Amino acid sequence: MFLTNLVQKAQQLIDPAVLPGPLGASASASASGRPSKAQLFRQQFRLPDTQNPLYEITAELTLPPSKSDRARHTPNKAQGPRGSWDKSNWDASERGTHYVGQVHLSEQFLCFSTVHTSFAAAASAAASAVFAGRTHGTGPAGNGFTLPLCAVRRVERLHTQSYLFALSIATWNGSDATPGAPAPPRLTLQLEGSRQQCERFCDGLKKGLRLGIKEVDKMRAVARDCYSEHFLHDECDVAAAAAPPPDTGLGSRFKYPGNARKLRDRSKMRLWHEYLRENGRNATLVRQPDFHRLIRVGLPNLLRGEIWEVTSGSFYLRLQTPTLYRETLAKHDGEGSLAIDEIEKDLNRSLPEYAGFQSDEGIGRLRRVLTAYSWINEEVGYCQAMNIVVAALLIYLSENQAFYLLSVLCDRFLPGYYSQTMYGTLLDQKVFESLVEKTMPIIWEHLTTHDVQLSVVSLPWFLSLYINSMPLIFAFRVLDVFFLEGPKVLFQVGLAILRINGEELLDATDDGTFISVLKSYFARLGESAHPKSENPKHRAITNFQALMVVAFKEFDGITQHTISEQRSKHKAAVMENIENFAKRTSIRNLGPESKKLSANDLGFLYDRFYAVLYERQQRAQILQQEADRRAKVAKARASEVVTGVPVSNPEMGRVALGAASASAMDYDAFREFSAGIARWAVTDSPSSPLKDDHTTTTTKEQGYFASLRAQRPINLSPWGSGPEPADHDFLRRLFAKWDREGTGELSLQNVVDGLAPVKGGRDLMRVIEWFFGLFVDGEGRVGREGILRISEALLFLTRRGIEGGGGVGGEGEEGLFLGAVSAFIRRCFEYADPDSGAEADLSTREGDATHARPESSSPPSSPPPDPHNAPPTSGPPEHATHNAALDPTSPVHITLPTFRMLILADETLEAFFDAGLANSFHLADAPLPSSTVTSPASLAAAAAAGRNGGGSPGKGLRGVLDGIVSDGMRVAREVGRRMEEGRGGEEEGGEEEEGEGEDLLLLGEEVVGGGGGKGEEGGARAVVVAREGGSTMFER
Repeated sequence: MFLTNLVQKAQQLIDPAVLPGPLGASASASASGRPSKAQLFRQQFRLPDTQNPLYEITAELTLPPSKSDRARHTPNKAQGPRGSWDKSNWDASERGTHYVGQVHLSEQFLCFSTVHTSFAAAASAAASAVFAGRTHGTGPAGNGFTLPLCAVRRVERLHTQSYLFALSIATWNGSDATPGAPAPPRLTLQLEGSRQQCERFCDGLKKGLRLGIKEVDKMRAVARDCYSEHFLHDECDVAAAAAPPPDTGLGSRFKYPGNARKLRDRSKMRLWHEYLRENGRNATLVRQPDFHRLIRVGLPNLLRGEIWEVTSGSFYLRLQTPTLYRETLAKHDGEGSLAIDEIEKDLNRSLPEYAGFQSDEGIGRLRRVLTAYSWINEEVGYCQAMNIVVAALLIYLSENQAFYLLSVLCDRFLPGYYSQTMYGTLLDQKVFESLVEKTMPIIWEHLTTHDVQLSVVSLPWFLSLYINSMPLIFAFRVLDVFFLEGPKVLFQVGLAILRINGEELLDATDDGTFISVLKSYFARLGESAHPKSENPKHRAITNFQALMVVAFKEFDGITQHTISEQRSKHKAAVMENIENFAKRTSIRNLGPESKKLSANDLGFLYDRFYAVLYERQQRAQILQQEADRRAKVAKARASEVVTGVPVSNPEMGRVALGAASASAMDYDAFREFSAGIARWAVTDSPSSPLKDDHTTTTTKEQGYFASLRAQRPINLSPWGSGPEPADHDFLRRLFAKWDREGTGELSLQNVVDGLAPVKGGRDLMRVIEWFFGLFVDGEGRVGREGILRISEALLFLTRRGIEGGGGVGGEGEEGLFLGAVSAFIRRCFEYADPDSGAEADLSTREGDATHARPESSSPPSSPPPDPHNAPPTSGPPEHATHNAALDPTSPVHITLPTFRMLILADETLEAFFDAGLANSFHLADAPLPSSTVTSPASLAAAAAAGRNGGGSPGKGLRGVLDGIVSDGMRVAREVGRRMEEGRGGEEEGGEEEEGEGEDLLLLGEEVVGGGGGKGEEGGARAVVVAREGGSTMFER
């Protein structure tokens, strides 16, 4: 007893859901991929995602005896007082029905089930998932009730001789209490547990009931939309009898499918009237064995929509947010989207054989429901076949009810069915095929031998829930059981169809014959299964009834647990196939620029692009869950079982999930993408903390989502397990250049189009033009500031060396390229063109200076003028007139031909643009054969190769073009050589004339000997050129 109390006290003080990270109970469920206990709890009782199990205890439910039982056991008048309500006069059969099970309490619901599941912290996973096994036709919740606390009218503790806790619960049992109406039935719960357990459960119930008082008006408003309120109104309630009935779908106006007399609709309504009157309705409904039997024989037309709501759980979702549908339509009134365009295309193709969808009213209802859901769930939006299912629902449901039922159907019953990739449907096709192979090996062998594709037939069954395959009256019978039992019904019915038609299917040797056999069977579902039988009862059995018997008796072993196991087994392969197909399709549609890249490079770019988006969404989801967990810690309270939102392995962002995956990257994602394909894109000064060795994996470039398959831990660094990317002006310009649409995001098409000019071959001129285009202004030229940005970008790209060529490394390589960039800067300003507005001013200043020189000359004996006492002048200093580039008042620019000439004049820069820049992007293929020069010896070799033509001449037009390019490069080298010779003569003969201008340019040849190690992006080695007012033009 002492140990029991100690464990209970520990459970009160510790809530595993709010423990940090790896200690939390949800973390263990996440690591194993299993659903958490809170998820299982919601799945069993079909509750909204806001509900979590708080308390549970074993209990015995006692229901009052039914009217038929009381009539059967009522004595005649001669027996006198035995017919009174004195409990001492009751015999065992008059004391009602007893059920033993578990009672569970969440924030807003009190649930009882005869399925003994436990969601306590100490409960095993098998104990929490008992409902996923065989249910014997009662559904996952079994017999019992799912009672909103706002529907509880009164709770009393009964006095018992055994000193046990017994609670008497009275419900509202109606949208409005009517004076004089019969009292609703009472539910008696006898709790079986220790005194502390019972008291703790009752305390939690009292707190929930106080909070539930606020929701009573909302519950009554929702209940008014249920037909059972109108159906069961009291005879003394004149106002209720005169009120119009609630909306029961298009069938109330355009007739329901089928013949009501043949379907015995009135008899069914009479049975349901009796059941609902004794066992509550909608929010207060109690599930007894008759409830499940009445569903299996077929629901009546007027009550079908309401029972669908209750059994699926959409009624409880509507109870929480009853105005969501109307608010969504009002909020997005007049707005358009891609999903709405797709909806408009399919409206007239939605059950056109039904009269209601040949009218504006039916089309309008369908449009509004689909549109509202597309705004609520923008990740899914709209998918084909969704219109078929919603159209079927609207025959029996109002717009509001159909909206919530569609949400439950897409999010809980059939996740992934109605997405862009339909990954849920494809996965279930694999599961169905595996079940056929296991249960009917002869048929499966026949299908594989003749290459008959089972999915061609079965995929429409699952996607449209048999609505497009069977006659509507039988498809709705399948839906009756589907909403009660869950997705396993689709598999059971499908297997039964193949079993019944097995002999004919064995004669089918092609897809056409296979489809024809099944179509003929569906057309005969209403006919007698035994037309030649002499027994009239056997002749009355239809093919559909025989189908349901085979489905639920022969395939009773197909449980939800079986489906979940098979889904887990085939999920990885199905997702990979979808992603590979999406990859091939995406690469095939990338456009003409993609043809310049190899198939391996395109595949690598696709993998890297979506891997970055996927991992970023994973990190964002995990960080959000961590924030939610910390917020929960702040208001944690004692709990007996696991609470909180489960932290499962996030998969959002995978291409196989369809619209849920992102397809464009912002600037930060682009930086992370670049850091994975280029060393220069990695920062030299990381701001985020270093990761531990055990959180990173050093593998070769893997395929898409290889990290998920390996189940490696996800690092919570902003950049994941990869290096922190740099944030440089070149990256910003590259992002802006590739973002052609100006949306602030890059698609895969943008990335491929941006890389194709660089990686797509050895077109030197185009690479130079591509690089120049990053810095041009609106007039196609680069100004003074742009020249400096170009030099900064060149040093940024090469600060970790030039890749792809043989030669020296370290300081020699740094100094060689540094000298080339320095010489490039000087030549840019030497050959820059003055702007049109500045040419006249420059010539005027030069003329003034020429005329002023004779006057300013003084005899040798005269003292030099004092610069401090010299009168101020408004013009620029004298050295500025020698180089207009250094004069801010004389803007200059270079054009593409000038830039191309300057690059080709320097063999180091030419080699960099020829192969070094392309090789700096690491894709799948090997680096290009490089002529990048990193030593004087290789410079000479490259020059010789260029003069000799670099190999055998081409033939035809290609040879002519190669010759033109070679001649142009040779001319540029000759110009460069003469420029060097001329500059050398000027330096020898004119040192005194340069004067102050000499210390304004620090040439690259003078810096090479200065040395310096690697450092930050703006780091140790520097090219110092004067900006305006003497500031540094570039520092590295």
